[in-house]
Amino acid sequence: MRTQELRAEVRVPITHRGMLGFPSAWHPCLIEDFSTKGFLIVCNIKVQVGDILELKCELYPERFLQCKIEVRHIKDDCIGTKMVEVSDDGLNLCKQFIDEHVSLNRFG
Repeated sequence: MRTQELRAEVRVPITHRGMLGFPSAWHPCLIEDFSTKGFLIVCNIKVQVGDILELKCELYPERFLQCKIEVRHIKDDCIGTKMVEVSDDGLNLCKQFIDEHVSLNRFG
């Protein structure tokens, strides 16, 4: 039996490369899903709930999303995060990316 998703935000399942800034160096990561509120990220750096990280990823050629995220939960090598700081342009880029992927999944 599947549990009902309680989030109101659309989450896009996708494997996408990114970089995490923590605390003074950049580390590679994989974004497993995301929404305009947060991300599920696979990484091999040690973090704690409450840590603030910087996330940078290229969503389109030469178009980057850069934002600050807070670690909300950790399970194995996956961290659930909440976006805590992003520019208006970054948020619009994120929304565009999500809308396109939802449309592609829906209409092929």
